[in-house]
Amino acid sequence: MSRAAGLVALGLIALLVLAALAGLVTAGGEGGSYGRTSYIVGLIRISLIQAALSAATSLVVGAAIALALARRTRFPGRHALIAALNVATVLPAIVTVFAIVAVFGRSGWLADIAGWLGIDYGSWVFGLDGVVIAHILLNAPLAARVFLAGLASISPEQWRLASQLGMPPSALFRLIDLPVLIREAPGIGALMFLACFTSFAIVLALGGGPAVSTLEVAIYEAVRFEADFRGAAVLAVLQVAVAAILLAPVAFLLTRRAPEAMPTGLGADRPDIKARSMRVFDGAVLVAAALFVGVPLATIALSGIGAVGSLFDRAVLEALGTSLAIGIAAGLLSVGLGFSIALLSRELRFRAGRPRLAGIVSLSALLILVISPITLSAGLFVVLRPHADPFALAAPLIVIVNALMALPFTYRHIEPPLLLSFERFGRLADSLGMRAWTRFVLTDWPLLRSPLIVGLTMATALSLGDLGVAAFFGTGDVVTLPLLLYSRLGAYRTDEAASVALLLTLLVLALFLVAQRWSGGWFARAR
Repeated sequence: MSRAAGLVALGLIALLVLAALAGLVTAGGEGGSYGRTSYIVGLIRISLIQAALSAATSLVVGAAIALALARRTRFPGRHALIAALNVATVLPAIVTVFAIVAVFGRSGWLADIAGWLGIDYGSWVFGLDGVVIAHILLNAPLAARVFLAGLASISPEQWRLASQLGMPPSALFRLIDLPVLIREAPGIGALMFLACFTSFAIVLALGGGPAVSTLEVAIYEAVRFEADFRGAAVLAVLQVAVAAILLAPVAFLLTRRAPEAMPTGLGADRPDIKARSMRVFDGAVLVAAALFVGVPLATIALSGIGAVGSLFDRAVLEALGTSLAIGIAAGLLSVGLGFSIALLSRELRFRAGRPRLAGIVSLSALLILVISPITLSAGLFVVLRPHADPFALAAPLIVIVNALMALPFTYRHIEPPLLLSFERFGRLADSLGMRAWTRFVLTDWPLLRSPLIVGLTMATALSLGDLGVAAFFGTGDVVTLPLLLYSRLGAYRTDEAASVALLLTLLVLALFLVAQRWSGGWFARAR
């Protein structure tokens, strides 16, 4: 039964993706500027540059934060910093744009401080620099959480041996910490690269024009404004091909898997926690991280409070209801797909004895990000157009595309506890002849409960903050909070936009608080 559900889930995903690509390839169009080789090469170049810079910088920043948190397990505000990192991980992209502009823009906090000091601040946030900073704000906290979980699994015996050998901090980093970071980097790095490569809202809002226009934005413009489906198809196929070629070297690493292990604790036995140089370094990193994450969040709060009365407008309330309905539906669908595929992977790995095939199944759930949401939306639009009005089906289409885009994140939370459950209790359950439901309740659910809630929370939050798919299918009848925020920013209604940004941030924070309570404090731990 579990195999059938997983195969159906994979089949539906493959059908949607292939239908979308086929619809774009077979669609007509004039071609326009998208047929010019120089234009396409420029789009690919800037897409690769911003994605590579964003992912690489996020990995370095995330590793520094994780190492500092691993060494400093007790300091005032540690839980608040981790909570801020959790919120920043799934902060809606359009809210991140608002925060970046409010802090780094011409009228932002830094500009005010520079003016007070008599310094000519200038305007630089609209361009490649602003895009990279926004991506770091979203991705570095995610990298920090992944690296912190890896560092938590280092056994105390390694630290005791290092202490007995008198290893200096540099040797500890090179021989113990660095191998863990290198082990985790390909998976999270590939995920962040794909997310930045197919980024839409941040590039659209902060790109500053054609100079930083990426493939994703060009696909949206080709379909939405020019009805150039042929040009969009060319760009979509190129986007998939470039992403696949770049990720091929790390694909085999993503299919390999070490035995699952629970975290053993952080910092207690590390011999470098008393080194003065490490104290200074960790303090500087943690202060910088708190400022980098905390100031934008504080800006959102302070900016939105002044116009909180506008939240009771009918347009805002309707957008809130639409966003919640779409977000919850997309979250449930994403978790259902991820759970079905994870069960199939477990069956292939342990019962069928096909670990390589199981790895490929797992990889297929992660590589859905190769197909960007705009490409998928455009393809489904073309396929449905001869048979129905795609805009009349806007809500279910937004749910489906958002669920698929959140699948890599939900799957990453769901698969490890399912595999760990079988490694611990699978043979015993088989020997006792447990039925599927009994096995799930007694062996799977205790380990799966918290990660499942976390996966649902992340998928819902990501869908709540989606702008790309909502902008593509959104109409007067289907307006989400991110779409409303973007329209108010475009109309220079800054105060009202600030209140919507605050509402989105509070929704994400509320989701995490509820998830933390229901998941037994999972968010407060390394994983």
